Amino acid sequence: MRLLGDEYIKSEFRAHRSVDNPVHIIGFLTEWQMYAQRIEGNNWKDEKLDKAKIDKMSDQQIGQLYELMQAIQKQDNGEGQE
Repeated sequence: MRLLGDEYIKSEFRAHRSVDNPVHIIGFLTEWQMYAQRIEGNNWKDEKLDKAKIDKMSDQQIGQLYELMQAIQKQDNGEGQE
């Protein structure tokens, strides 16, 4: 699971490297900081996403979230292991 998360985080930071809008940068870094604090323990596993945050997501972000969910489910089912 850690490998999947590390690769996803690297990908997200690379994708946001060229963002110039300070509001987007602050929002991006704030969300990642809250995420890092949340996953320190195992309390996050049964946590639901806030509907207000989902409503603010773009179609692309919803698609990425869906892809992440599928990757996690594959990992949990042992499909991602060799």
